[in-house]
Amino acid sequence: MGAVIEELSNRKLFYILALFGIIQTSFFLFGALFSPEPTSFMNYLMTTCSDSNPDVPSWHQIRPNGCKKIDQLKGYTPLTENVRDIVFVAQMPHERDNIKIMYSPWFQFMLGMLDFTIAYNENHLLDPEIEIQLEVRMGYKSIEDTNGQWIEYHNLNITRTLKCSIDEHKKVNGEHYNCEPIDLFELSATIHPFYLLNIRFPRSDKACNLNALAPNCKLPLFEELTATEIHQNGGFTQIWLWLKCIVFPFMGYANYWYTQRINYLNRSKYLVEKAIQALGISMLILDIPIEILTFITKWPILLFIGDFRQGLFYVVLFVFWLIFAGEHLFENGAGNTLRNYWINLTLIGTASFGFLIYEMAERGLQLWNPFHSIWATKNGSWWAHVLLTISSIATILYLIFLTYKVVLVWATVKRKREAQLYSSNPARKLKVESIIFRFKFLMVFTIVCAFVTIATYFLKQIGEIILHEDHTDGETAYETSWTTGFLTFAFGMWNLYVLLLLAMYAPSHKYYGEASILMSDITHSMDNFNGGQNGALITLLKDSNE
Repeated sequence: MGAVIEELSNRKLFYILALFGIIQTSFFLFGALFSPEPTSFMNYLMTTCSDSNPDVPSWHQIRPNGCKKIDQLKGYTPLTENVRDIVFVAQMPHERDNIKIMYSPWFQFMLGMLDFTIAYNENHLLDPEIEIQLEVRMGYKSIEDTNGQWIEYHNLNITRTLKCSIDEHKKVNGEHYNCEPIDLFELSATIHPFYLLNIRFPRSDKACNLNALAPNCKLPLFEELTATEIHQNGGFTQIWLWLKCIVFPFMGYANYWYTQRINYLNRSKYLVEKAIQALGISMLILDIPIEILTFITKWPILLFIGDFRQGLFYVVLFVFWLIFAGEHLFENGAGNTLRNYWINLTLIGTASFGFLIYEMAERGLQLWNPFHSIWATKNGSWWAHVLLTISSIATILYLIFLTYKVVLVWATVKRKREAQLYSSNPARKLKVESIIFRFKFLMVFTIVCAFVTIATYFLKQIGEIILHEDHTDGETAYETSWTTGFLTFAFGMWNLYVLLLLAMYAPSHKYYGEASILMSDITHSMDNFNGGQNGALITLLKDSNE
């Protein structure tokens, strides 16, 4: 049987592509005009409280008042030698116009950061990098326990690296250092409506006199401590969930239909057909709206599962592009096996393995300890840099090889078409030219999809940088709405691209009467054109009665 893309009339193909173009535009406009920005944040100027009995566990809160407030740290005399009586408090979320607001499972995740305000003092210079130790206690309340006691969520000591700098012209007493915010925690699910943070910075003057590198000995007196909480917008989650609920049934049926078509063939599957099938399944897995589970379960693993699904789709997509381009370069059926792509597959495997190990070491461990960070120690930071650098280099090399293969495919098709196909009769020439044009169109679509995928990846990295910036107000940049539009555009393009492959490269049920005459005339030419039955383009040119 021939493929659908071969037997589809130009008019029907035009209608299908026009419909896909309208749907693709709708994805972008839907995200840009109706969806809010992906994330929001709240700043909390942490309240400083005095604990008269720090050795007895107790909660310090703001609402209702459960804090003996310290107005100025500069004039405060610690009650204990290790200054554990000083507690920094953040109660999340804020009240708004005396109305209690709460976190929702729609927020999906919560990222916490700390920002230090430290004044320059020529008598106590601050090192560019210092390790600080924090005693962190996090509690939560449910809606039913609004007026009750806080329930302890986590209680542990953590170490972080504080990086601060100051311009030469600002080295005057009273000016402030520019300190990078430090990551505090990341919750993989917002399963509770209210949270409370109690943070202490223990330090012993006696220990500091004996060892200047003892915990917090190099941490100067700071004026303010600000906690920044970042979460996914509930409105963005709703839009994303609706899109998945809409496309999931279509993708599921397309996978079923494609599988049925290739199972009807009285031959083994070609490698490119297996790759398309794997791509369709990975897209289907990515489209599963598992976000619904956040409303019926308290599993914190859903965010990690989401990242794993995204990574799986990227891997299968990269492998498919490799096979799709490479299957048109091998002669005599030599390319119909993964062994011929071992170099490129090694690059994909290296990049994927590096990103997977990093994800497991960072977000995987945060399932049990949300205050864990691979960047907290020098060794962890070094390994993180090594993993990400190796993975990035492998990804760049893969893209270079892929670009080279795409250019080579175009040159090969052009050369062999001019050498062999143009010497054929008009009927055959018209047929083959039409198929080659459609193949080139799909290659262009593949290249566009590749660039959009790469742009989406870098956009995500830029978004991570923005999340770690020092936000000073609740305003959101205008560009973020268009960022949402680009994310929905990329999601729509992935689905449409996979749907197009499943629909156009499935074996057709049609038999046209002239196929036997036409193919008997060109069988020999086609065998020479691209060496065997495994190539995707040759699949389109094979006898429909086969």
